[in-house]
Amino acid sequence: MFAGFVRTVSVAAFLAAVFAAPARADDVPTLQIGPSCEAAGRGTVVLGRSKESCIADETAARDALQKSWSKYSATDKQQCLGMEKAGGPSSYVELQSCLEIRRDARDIRHADPLESERDPLSTRRNRR
Repeated sequence: MFAGFVRTVSVAAFLAAVFAAPARADDVPTLQIGPSCEAAGRGTVVLGRSKESCIADETAARDALQKSWSKYSATDKQQCLGMEKAGGPSSYVELQSCLEIRRDARDIRHADPLESERDPLSTRRNRR
């Protein structure tokens, strides 16, 4: 009986390893959205939000990230994924928001000569 169980578990582990698509370094990570959407369904995150609507939003965010993932900087990905792992239940919506905010902030900094990081703070203050 025990040998049959071990064989079944071994076969299952082998099949999971063979058929699981290995994540490439520049692929959107696989996040476990279940806990976040379970909480949403219980109304502990936002009242009136269902688990199904949460899953739909998460799926849409993941699809959008798959299309634009290569456009985000490696630094932004690393920072946002670090915050995502440390900040509670995983969410593609939050990951997407983090990446967009970091990208947009950098674009604003580079577009505004008064906000150049190369100038000392005292020089920037004198220009204003």
